[in-house]
Amino acid sequence: MKDTMPSPPTRPFKFKPGTERQPAYKALDADEFKRTGTQNSGLTTRSTQALHSVGVLRTWTDGQVLLSRGQPTSAAWLVVSGRVRISVITSEGEEQLLRWMLPGEIAGLSSVFAQATNPADMVSHGLTQVLQIERGRLIELIGRDPAVALDLLRILGLRINQLFDTLADRGIHSLEQRVWATLERIAKFNSVAVPDGVMLRVSQSDLAQAASASRQRVNQQLRHFQDQGLIRLGYRNIVLLRPTSTP
Repeated sequence: MKDTMPSPPTRPFKFKPGTERQPAYKALDADEFKRTGTQNSGLTTRSTQALHSVGVLRTWTDGQVLLSRGQPTSAAWLVVSGRVRISVITSEGEEQLLRWMLPGEIAGLSSVFAQATNPADMVSHGLTQVLQIERGRLIELIGRDPAVALDLLRILGLRINQLFDTLADRGIHSLEQRVWATLERIAKFNSVAVPDGVMLRVSQSDLAQAASASRQRVNQQLRHFQDQGLIRLGYRNIVLLRPTSTP
């Protein structure tokens, strides 16, 4: 199974509701997205338990800054409950959403291993519990447990792939294609399966930031997608609709 979805064709949306979708959208499958998000982006149960044995649990209220971009850090962070918003501020002073960290996901590995500063702002969303694992205890753990070391390497590899996906999305000039590519990317790592497709837990404001476009333009594009039968808009969520077969 490939790690990424196929790139949309040049003009992927020229079809009427109810007609057969083009090949790029036939691959839109809720179960596959769920497998990718829950199995690939999170640590295994064994690794999570091992990290809990060497970490310290901390609780953050809504909107608290765990780490700022450029701040020195000596710890990795494993989200236990709640969500953590990962973003940067552009040269124009606008926030650029990179991703959400969900329970079971770990951040800070690259900074800890490279002894570098934190590359992005990390802010809690709602009441959030995070396991803080200091560098020394993390290095000691992976030195005596190769299974944990391999699991962390897998996570780092996936993060590199996600980075390339994000950079590729930024290079798409068409807003239509860029918004759809961003929806697909978010679906892999922040979604749940619903009867008729995949529900993304994302607001239109966050989507606009992730797609590097204004909220108004993204809203217009989303309504166009909805008219075409590709998505269904809800309150702080977007459902990518599963393709329906032509009778």
